[in-house]
Amino acid sequence: MVAESSFTDMNPLGQHEGLLETVFNRIALPTFVLDQNHTIVFWNQALERLTAKKQSEMIGTQNQWIAFYASKRPTLADLIIEGGKDDAVSHFYENKYKKSALVDDAFEAEDFFPDIGEHGEWLSFTAASIRDSKGNVIGAIETLSNISNEKLSQLALQESEERYKKLSITDNLTGLYNRRFFTESLTLELERSRRYAQHFSLCLIDLDDFKEMNDSYGHLFGDKILSIFSHILKQNLRHSDTAYRYGGEEFAIIFPGSSLEGAALVAERIRTRLAEHPFSFENKSKEIRVTASFGISLTTVNDKNIEAIIRRSDKALYVAKNSGKNKIEISKETQLIPNLT
Repeated sequence: MVAESSFTDMNPLGQHEGLLETVFNRIALPTFVLDQNHTIVFWNQALERLTAKKQSEMIGTQNQWIAFYASKRPTLADLIIEGGKDDAVSHFYENKYKKSALVDDAFEAEDFFPDIGEHGEWLSFTAASIRDSKGNVIGAIETLSNISNEKLSQLALQESEERYKKLSITDNLTGLYNRRFFTESLTLELERSRRYAQHFSLCLIDLDDFKEMNDSYGHLFGDKILSIFSHILKQNLRHSDTAYRYGGEEFAIIFPGSSLEGAALVAERIRTRLAEHPFSFENKSKEIRVTASFGISLTTVNDKNIEAIIRRSDKALYVAKNSGKNKIEISKETQLIPNLT
């Protein structure tokens, strides 16, 4: 139970309210103070400028929330008065707060306040209890700082880093992951498969007669083929599968946890969609059909590195290319997946 102490018991200065008010107004940081009944005792001029809520309309009320929130809810200072329990603070400031390293039983937090300023502001704020000589909580003080510039710079930096990371692992033309990221992903997938004793499949794909089409119709048309085929890949993969531009007109798909049969079904769907797609050349005056060959391999217990599964997939792809093209070859298997066209 909170002791029946008046707020002025906290400090001899409390006997001189005018002097204490002057002190708070000289603090450059926006600051407000609540008594044990959650009533605003001080609302300094810096906070008045930040929130556009005047001292005259705020002091003596319990309306501190209206300066920050669209609907009634406790401020961090209110939560401190109510005991400053982690679960209560977490409920309102989940993943946005931490205990102060400088002040006992104080919390620090940051959040975006859309109703402050013209376009909203990011604020950092700290709330701590005020205690009487016996250690009873008789109020709380909260200081705030406008960190919008720093936060916006931080967010811009994060966005730039994420954009750079995306560019560093993707192919500009196709939007698929690039070969460097393919190597990293395949290595991780092999480690995962060995750790959990799970197989995965790898499919290598080569567009048939692509060099001849490039020579005959030009590189812009070749780029169009690569771009459209990449779109067909993305549309027909399962959620867990990932596609890569392996190099030139070569592509790769990693099928985590997939059998040869499951990978072959997806590959057949992609093969069919590509073969059926009409590629128009020179204002649709000529229609060109494009096909691809596929080589699929499954990891084995003997695979110590990614080169082994790549070699098997590449060998299967070679067989597909040299036995008629526009087909799927499964490594170490004699049966071709039949064409559906």
